[in-house]
Amino acid sequence: MNALCTYLQKALNFCLVLFVVASSQKYFAQLKQDTSKRVQYLIIPVLFKTPETGVAYGLSGSISFKTSHKHDTLTRTSVIQSIGFFTTRKQNLQAIDGTIYFPNEKFIFLFQISHSYFPDKFWGIGPNTLNLKGERYVYEQEYFYPHIKRQIQKHLFAGAQYEFQNVNHISYIEGGRFDSAAFYGKQPYKVSGLGLSLSYDTRNLSFWPDKGVYLQTLFTDFRKELLSDYNVVKWITDLRYFKKLFKSQILAMQFYNYSTYGQTPLRELAALGGSNNMRGFYQGRYRDNNMMSFIAEYRLHIKGRFSACAFGGIGNVYNKYKDLIHSSTKCSYGAGIRLALLQKEKLNIRVDYGYSSHYNRGLYVTVGECF
Repeated sequence: MNALCTYLQKALNFCLVLFVVASSQKYFAQLKQDTSKRVQYLIIPVLFKTPETGVAYGLSGSISFKTSHKHDTLTRTSVIQSIGFFTTRKQNLQAIDGTIYFPNEKFIFLFQISHSYFPDKFWGIGPNTLNLKGERYVYEQEYFYPHIKRQIQKHLFAGAQYEFQNVNHISYIEGGRFDSAAFYGKQPYKVSGLGLSLSYDTRNLSFWPDKGVYLQTLFTDFRKELLSDYNVVKWITDLRYFKKLFKSQILAMQFYNYSTYGQTPLRELAALGGSNNMRGFYQGRYRDNNMMSFIAEYRLHIKGRFSACAFGGIGNVYNKYKDLIHSSTKCSYGAGIRLALLQKEKLNIRVDYGYSSHYNRGLYVTVGECF
């Protein structure tokens, strides 16, 4: 019976991929991107799948534009995106986020606003939790994040940010793993903090760069004086490297470090996995105060709107650095295809399959690259 269920799941995943690609081909055959306009709009129904959501369906919209003029090569294209979806696991999310590049990129403004109701899974805290079925818990939250950067030298930016998260509902099984684990944030809470950032960015494109370096480090201080329920310091470092190997082949690499200090509540803990980190692992399969990961991708343009990607990554969560030595490193790998939503800007539908073990694998059908 287990083998039959496995084959049925693979068949359903394959049918979903065929449906998305076939539907997209029909849609794009009719889509004519008017590159003469400075502002371009795109509204599409969305159907995607991740290990965290199951099958999700909804509506997505985006606006891409130049803040100066359409032939400006010194200013990248700004994008504001929105999405609303429901899932077969009774989850829902509504979000709007954007990256706005002001003329000559003297300023960059990023923001995200979202609401989510999310039945999720919990395995425990730390890098050595057992490969048991994840225990169900539910949370609902609102999130608000504005971030402004100012250019201080060519490609170098200093920024200021504010982060607010309100977890207004959380429920779990009494006496279960969630209830017995030691961490903050088992009851409704909010965190509110101010932060600073420093970033260096020489990428030539926002969505599918073929050259350049991106380095960003952010410090956020959540304080009770700012109406936060917990005192936490969060430090994130994100380093990415892109290099064109041949005419249509790209090597992309990312090193990512996430660290917290203090009374770190559940939704601020590092969570390994997901569509934007170690694909193949359920996001949150491993949780702790800190995380490191390294991912490499080989990207290849095939023809027209189609591209392909092979990837692999290593990483782990930890409380103290010595935990990295005494626990096994987590690895995942996989491959996928890409279908360009906006061919000029190279904004893609991404279909990836990530694998690590029998218990850690998954299909991802999303928009935009992992990094």
